[in-house]
Amino acid sequence: MSALPSDYILSDSKAALAFQRKLYLCWLISREEHNLTSLQKATGMPRRTLQDTLKSVDDLGIQCDFEQQDGARNNQGHYRVTDWGPIRPEWITERADEIADALGIVTAEA
Repeated sequence: MSALPSDYILSDSKAALAFQRKLYLCWLISREEHNLTSLQKATGMPRRTLQDTLKSVDDLGIQCDFEQQDGARNNQGHYRVTDWGPIRPEWITERADEIADALGIVTAEA
């Protein structure tokens, strides 16, 4: 499988945005512990969109699991990417601002 060229322009089609949303959420999760509430704050995405997106990242070969906190009430914990599959996270890091912009996410650095 060949890597995308470094000057690859991200498309704004519905399918491309869904792909970028999956990549971006997994990238955020890989950088620090996140649950749905913190992902909502970081992205401005609705809770249901986040849930549906995270449930479908395995379509890309990415393994992302929710880790329940020991002794905590149900749904207290955080998500963790355990396997990126064929995705190269460095590619996402290099384009995180572009992806966030395409998704309409205002980042703290902006």
